[in-house]
Amino acid sequence: MCELEAISCRSASSVWGFGRRDLRMRSKRAETGSVAAFIPVKEFPPEKKDADWEVRPCGMLVQKRDPDGDAGSAAPVPTFRLKVKYGDSYHEICISSQATFGELKKVLSSRTGLHPLDMKLMYKDKERDSSAFLDTAGVKDKSKLVLLEDPTAQAKRLLEMRKTNKMEKAAKSISAISLEVDRLASKVSALDAIVSKGGRVVENDVTNLIELLMNELIKLDSIVAEYDVKLQRRLQIKRVQKYIETLDMIKIKNRKQQQQNHQPQHQPQMHPNGNLQQQHPIQTQTQYQQQPQQKKAVVTTNWEKFDSIFLPSTSAAAAAAAATTVTSVAVPTHHPRFDWELF
Repeated sequence: MCELEAISCRSASSVWGFGRRDLRMRSKRAETGSVAAFIPVKEFPPEKKDADWEVRPCGMLVQKRDPDGDAGSAAPVPTFRLKVKYGDSYHEICISSQATFGELKKVLSSRTGLHPLDMKLMYKDKERDSSAFLDTAGVKDKSKLVLLEDPTAQAKRLLEMRKTNKMEKAAKSISAISLEVDRLASKVSALDAIVSKGGRVVENDVTNLIELLMNELIKLDSIVAEYDVKLQRRLQIKRVQKYIETLDMIKIKNRKQQQQNHQPQHQPQMHPNGNLQQQHPIQTQTQYQQQPQQKKAVVTTNWEKFDSIFLPSTSAAAAAAAATTVTSVAVPTHHPRFDWELF
């Protein structure tokens, strides 16, 4: 009996324990289910902003760079301390390793007084080009270079300088001549407008303008120019020649108008009865008629033959050989006629 009671108690406790565990599991599931029901939706990270864009000088659209970020990521550029010999003196120059020999020449120009184009930099007994980089040419820290003066480059630079000065002087001269031609062109236009409207101008004014324009044309011919300045000189020459031709046409038109104004004009006279009477109507009609030509009289000289009393009969045959001449002379009709006899 005692054993049966013990078994029943164990079974009851086991059943009760199982129920308690079941309840606990159910309560946990309910709690987890309720918690899961109220879990918020997962939030996504905010989208990145659009990158800034910039337009390069060449017109290309690229993403804008952050100069601070690039500066922090870029490695520092090493600096070289170079020793340059010029004549009997030495110069210590601190310059970037990525600089060119041309930049080194500019630094040395302030120290030596030489023009950068007149310098020659020698490194390892070899002349270096101004566009070459120091690190590419093998220059290192505390390297030694030699600076020499280039007389050929100096002479070439002086010639280029003189040529440039001449071109600038020619350009200034052409500009001054252009201003003077503009001033004279306004006068030419004014004279042309007067003549085109039928007016008259003083011929001396036209002649003076032509002389002034010819002087400007001589100045343009004496200018020696090249390239763009030569083209400007050619355009100004054509312009001056055009104005001179215009003045020649003005002079011709002005003379024609003067001749028309000097021709006499016949004014009609008033008749006593109030009607207009034409002056010398008969004379004006006969003025242009041709006068009749004078009659031409033809004088014929006929030689008559007579038998001479004192000469033999043989003289009659000789007289028959005389020639008869006929002449036509323009003489008045009342000229007398003469008969000649042979004796």
